[in-house]
Amino acid sequence: MHPFNTAEKLNRFCRESGVQMMAYSNLGVSSYVELGQTGDSCLDLQLIKDIATKYKKTPAQIVLRWGVQRGTTIIPKTSKKERLAENIDLFNFSLTSDEVKSIDNLNQDKKFNDPGNYAEPAFKQFYPIWE
Repeated sequence: MHPFNTAEKLNRFCRESGVQMMAYSNLGVSSYVELGQTGDSCLDLQLIKDIATKYKKTPAQIVLRWGVQRGTTIIPKTSKKERLAENIDLFNFSLTSDEVKSIDNLNQDKKFNDPGNYAEPAFKQFYPIWE
């Protein structure tokens, strides 16, 4: 789950079922650069940068905060101390509802980590839920 794949149906299904949704790969393609994955990064979008400037935060912090405000558990990965501190520093500001909606509207149903591509047939029975 990231701004290019908001997983609205899965998020709604989880809420209605009393299941806490855990968002993996919160920053989209940025999570896979070290593995050679390329593509558009939501962190480079002017909208995200403008919101980051407004709050004096990094684009990554804006995307992570968006995930928190949507009610998902986020699990950002880092091996750098400064980035760990940055990832934790999400709770001294809130995005407006309009900002959350504008980030939601970035959705393209774009998956960078799709279990349907590497875990078949075990996940195939669940795949329609993810669409």
